[in-house]
Amino acid sequence: MDDPQEPVVAIGEVVEGRYKILELLGVGGMGTVFLAEHWLIKRRVAIKFLHRELVTDADMIRRFMNEALAAGTLGHPNIAESTDMGFTRTDVPYIVFEYVDGTALSDEVPRLGRLPVRRALKIAYQIASALEAAHRAGIVHRDLKSENIYLTVRDGFVDHVKVLDFGISRFLAASDRTAIGSTTMGTPEFMAPEQITSPDAVDHRADIYSLGVVLYEMLSGHVPFRLTGAPGDLTAMHALLHQIIHAAPPALERTDLPSGLRELLADGLLPKDPAKRFATMDEVRGALESFMPEARRPGSTEAEHVNALSEQTLSRATLSPDEVAREVKQLGTRWALVDGNLRLELFHRSMTKLAEAIHQTAAIADEVDLYPHVVVDVPRLTVTIRPDRGSITVLELVFAARLEQWLLANRW
Repeated sequence: MDDPQEPVVAIGEVVEGRYKILELLGVGGMGTVFLAEHWLIKRRVAIKFLHRELVTDADMIRRFMNEALAAGTLGHPNIAESTDMGFTRTDVPYIVFEYVDGTALSDEVPRLGRLPVRRALKIAYQIASALEAAHRAGIVHRDLKSENIYLTVRDGFVDHVKVLDFGISRFLAASDRTAIGSTTMGTPEFMAPEQITSPDAVDHRADIYSLGVVLYEMLSGHVPFRLTGAPGDLTAMHALLHQIIHAAPPALERTDLPSGLRELLADGLLPKDPAKRFATMDEVRGALESFMPEARRPGSTEAEHVNALSEQTLSRATLSPDEVAREVKQLGTRWALVDGNLRLELFHRSMTKLAEAIHQTAAIADEVDLYPHVVVDVPRLTVTIRPDRGSITVLELVFAARLEQWLLANRW
């Protein structure tokens, strides 16, 4: 009999004559994920193999099949797509996914401490869009968490969201053979109360609660309720579950939240009773969208708001060609004007280092409401600022100066 601890595949092995295994990407509760390359078309993919010891568990195989069905049928730009599935020569099932080259939100939040409000809202909006598509197809994710949300670069724009891991998703047609049954599933810190108290009654509103936890985490730097002991500490786990079921989330300690955002979290996303949350992800998207334009600071007066708008208008004032040339020269040698665009070029052989620069670019861009074009061609990273009205404005130069300041502080 095969040793269940042995890897399902080896590095360099070609699976079913198509996928050459390149490296291990990660190990989860249900399966092991490898980076692979299609032997013929040279396209990189991620392949998830069910753990060998689970291949005789019919329930686990159903869950594994759920993931392939969920990710393969939705066709949404914010969901990692499943493109193929099959079995190894030892009858272990696998799923082939598009390879998502990006940063997990669970790594980005600790790195920054907390995200700028506009950036957090932009990410949450894309998650809501992805889950709206899943819910329309009758699929509940049930394990939405920052670890399953990746930030990528798409068509030159940063922070394109990909939602991963529908491995414990539940199809809402309970009589369907893909239904899982009344088992408590999910990651404790992100679980809705009903996933603990009545898992057989869980519906799409559990995902709405989990999105609230993710947004809370992005804005505060931590989830509302945290496990205080070791993972195997049952007393600590019971305390965590009790808080999720009964305690109100701690107040967000930020002074820059737009008016109404706290209420959106407390009254729309995080109520204990599913009936008191937003009814659909479409409603969630509408609520988030209302905060995405420039929002008034909490407690500001009408005069302060008008002044802020005036400052924004001033920041978009165009400069003369001589003024622009002088300011760009002050930025340093890595900045240049190319065909009327402001361009930055960085060089580094470390993808980790380049990724840090990309995400800092995104953070500053969201704060000043400006969206540059980003291209990575290792070892080169190019950031191009294309003026909306054909001429460089104060806003573009402020963005460039802030990014240059960060680069200098981080020894670029």
